[in-house]
Amino acid sequence: MNLQAQIRGNVWRSYLWMVILTTLIAALGGLISYFFNWGLTGTSTFIIIAGIFNLVAYFYSDKIVLRATGAKLLTREQAPELFTIVEKLCAKVNLPVPTLYILEDKTMNAFATGRNYKHSAVAVSRGLLERMTPEEVEGVVAHELSHIRNYDMRLSAIVSVLVGFISLIADMYWSSQMMGKVQEKDRSGYLALIGVILAVAAPLSAMLIQMAISRKRESLADLSGAELSQRPSALASALRKISVDMRFPKNVSPATAHLYFSTPNRDSFIEKLFATHPPIEERIIILENMKV
Repeated sequence: MNLQAQIRGNVWRSYLWMVILTTLIAALGGLISYFFNWGLTGTSTFIIIAGIFNLVAYFYSDKIVLRATGAKLLTREQAPELFTIVEKLCAKVNLPVPTLYILEDKTMNAFATGRNYKHSAVAVSRGLLERMTPEEVEGVVAHELSHIRNYDMRLSAIVSVLVGFISLIADMYWSSQMMGKVQEKDRSGYLALIGVILAVAAPLSAMLIQMAISRKRESLADLSGAELSQRPSALASALRKISVDMRFPKNVSPATAHLYFSTPNRDSFIEKLFATHPPIEERIIILENMKV
């Protein structure tokens, strides 16, 4: 698939997942409305709230992510080499230079966010700038710029916000059960059973959607980033360096973990199922065998 077809596909997938996750929100909202006897008014309220969250996710997801991760605006005087690297790579593909941010963290990581080319940002950690070579930094930055080119960051940010809202609604359901606010007659019957299943399945399915999207986009960003920098070996070297110091950055959360360049490897089947990234060893092997 060529780049333009991939970009069009990501744009449409953004809208598709907004519809799917909004449907899950409406279903959970309808469930809670039933248990509290709110009727259609309660269900409609949740649908309206879901629509508002969609708008917020679309227009303000980058600001939400940057605030949640503690990223601070970076100036050219603070990191002139990084600015030169970013500007050189953006010029190669006629991409507007994103706003740059710093994560005051000793781990080596980075992420991209924003809704389109003109409203995009790249954040890098202090540890990445201090512990990686310029070539390795360029490889990581090229990977993140590829997310921007492919509209991956918008899709990921929208999914993050909506998944978080679905989890919030599910928590409301379980809180109502634990606090005994639901009438006994509403605790029995098939609908109550369906309600329990839905309350578990909705956030779980949303999380699996989030993970699947993330793993696919990370693999594509590795390849397109290596092509952009013309340094697949440098990107592989960056991943290898990260693999020996696999710690989560500060302020990371389940809603933002998939945005980062890399996350710690997991060993068990369940942990791998919910992993936001492909295994780091697989990413390194693919890059080392890549020819540009």
